[in-house]
Amino acid sequence: MDERELDAALEACEREPVHIPGAIQPHGALIAMDEQLEAVRQVSANLESILGVPPEDALAMTPEQLFTRRWLDQIRAQLDTRNRYGALVVSLRIRGRARRFSLLPYRSESRVVAELEPMSGHPERWLFGALADWQTELSGYTTRDGLLRGLTALVRELAGYDRVMIYRFDEDWNGSVVAESRVEGADSYLGHHFPASDIPAQVRRLYSVKRVRDIPDAAAQAVPLVPPTDPVDESPLDLSRGVLRAVAPIHAAYLANMGVTASMSIALHLDRQLWGLLACHAASPNILPPALRDALRAMVQTACFQLELIQAREEAALIQRANDSRDMLVDQRGEFSEPEEIVARHGPAWLRVFHASGAVLVAGDWSASAGTVPDTESIESIVAWLGEHHSGDLAWSSNELGKTGLAEFCKPARAAGLLAVPLPVQNPRDAWLLFFRSEKAETRIWAGNPAKAIDRESGRLSPRQSFEAWKETVRGQSARWLPVERRAAADLASDLAVLVAAGEISRLNQRFERLATSDHLTGLWNRYRMEEAIDHEVSVAERYGRPCALVMFDIDHFKRFNDTWGHDAGDEVLKHVARSVSTQLRDTDHVGRWGGEEFIVLSANTGLEGATHLAERLRAAIEVLEIRDYGSVTASFGVAVHEKGEQSRELVKRADRALYAAKEGGRNRVELADG
Repeated sequence: MDERELDAALEACEREPVHIPGAIQPHGALIAMDEQLEAVRQVSANLESILGVPPEDALAMTPEQLFTRRWLDQIRAQLDTRNRYGALVVSLRIRGRARRFSLLPYRSESRVVAELEPMSGHPERWLFGALADWQTELSGYTTRDGLLRGLTALVRELAGYDRVMIYRFDEDWNGSVVAESRVEGADSYLGHHFPASDIPAQVRRLYSVKRVRDIPDAAAQAVPLVPPTDPVDESPLDLSRGVLRAVAPIHAAYLANMGVTASMSIALHLDRQLWGLLACHAASPNILPPALRDALRAMVQTACFQLELIQAREEAALIQRANDSRDMLVDQRGEFSEPEEIVARHGPAWLRVFHASGAVLVAGDWSASAGTVPDTESIESIVAWLGEHHSGDLAWSSNELGKTGLAEFCKPARAAGLLAVPLPVQNPRDAWLLFFRSEKAETRIWAGNPAKAIDRESGRLSPRQSFEAWKETVRGQSARWLPVERRAAADLASDLAVLVAAGEISRLNQRFERLATSDHLTGLWNRYRMEEAIDHEVSVAERYGRPCALVMFDIDHFKRFNDTWGHDAGDEVLKHVARSVSTQLRDTDHVGRWGGEEFIVLSANTGLEGATHLAERLRAAIEVLEIRDYGSVTASFGVAVHEKGEQSRELVKRADRALYAAKEGGRNRVELADG
């Protein structure tokens, strides 16, 4: 197979119209109506076995005759309620007997679709109470691994699947199983990897439209729509928002080769991005009650909230470690005469914070290093390449330098990965903070040979025939750099730039002209300038008894702007917030960018009541910002008022703790520091 054949097959796979199969799974029925709910356009061929009405009769009836006016009004109400999730529970008379159904209505372009699934018993009665207990249990986990193991075990116990897995996507959309619960005898895929083509792009997009994909019996014959084409609207009926969409033949073959008959997947979204899937498999058919399926979806949503909280705590811990190092750097800013002293004293701590094997601080003709780094000549070539290609970036990183323009200068054993941050000084092409990571050789276990097979007759990809473990040794890569590490490194580089530009290091004082007191992106005061102002105001407060307050705030869910629209969007949000806040301040107030998406306001001659009103005013001003189509922007605030005898650093820490409490308390709110 040549590369062109493979590319063509992958493109064809991603164009597969899985959302318009023209058929449904047989455990339910479908009725498609016009937008006004006045005419029946299409029905599933099994309508008589589900509703007791032959398809040809249903097509001659009105929706009101099929559903009764009561339920038709409920469908209209459901369609008109924005963002409402879940199906209706309806009772219809079928051959003289009342039968209960789960009815899921949704719009599909110019049509309205109603999907019906028969219900037996009343599982929702006990599920409602039990769900609260399950959600409480999941909310109690404090580690990612523990939470995911608990979730898989709970779902398997409730839903009766043979194997339940957490399938996590990487940056290239390959997947790996990071948690698993299974019955004895079921194959284990824990630690196994799956290529991105197993869940192609158009299927991943469907998980943003409908978070649950339920296949009770992949081997069951699909039920076609009658008539095959809508007599009024010839466009295929889009079933993306439904639960009954028929199984694509290639996916049915994939599951069969895996020994799976029943399958259910529920999407895990973190910060509005698809993070992974909860994947359930059974060797025999497994029809879940719709109420239980909805409860499982709610449990997964709770787990996602908890994952976000755990991730936020981990990121906060890393930022705190980085800030501790920065605080020490600022405290000792008069003690260094040579750049080597900075790196010698602080380099080992930087390596621990950023999980790096080496660090280099370089500006112009000199450089200083800690740990394992490339030789001096290679560093010069790396800096020249970065200055040519990435001097305008806030940070640039790679975990596989062998596939970049730096390959000839970096040997994997010493430098497989690089995080490079330009110092925001007069000539950033010449000043960089570099962190290196050495090679992390990995034996990757794939669920079957990931090499693609092509059906010669159709030219399309064929599903793997075997899922037996297939090992691959991956070399030349380091651990990936996290977004929070990039932000923390950029903040550290800003502090180093202050030392460079301030003339507090004699050799650097010959190269850079003046002290940088403004944040290069927003134009606000930078951290160094704010710390000077806070020190002065605290001194005045101690001497004359004049009150002062700090308002610290952080943009909520800032990561989603960078992840969804790119880093330019994140920069634009920061600048809009800075401008909005600046317009709300008095002449005696000062605002600065503290680091990343965090800001601080120093309010002189202000007590608790005035500082609280100020914080609420700033919160409201940010909340009404409209920036392109990025969605809402909110921020969380912490307020601290100076207490007699309190040093500047303790005042800042109390404001920071109040900010963290606002984050923990639900975001977009103001919290006051403990007195």
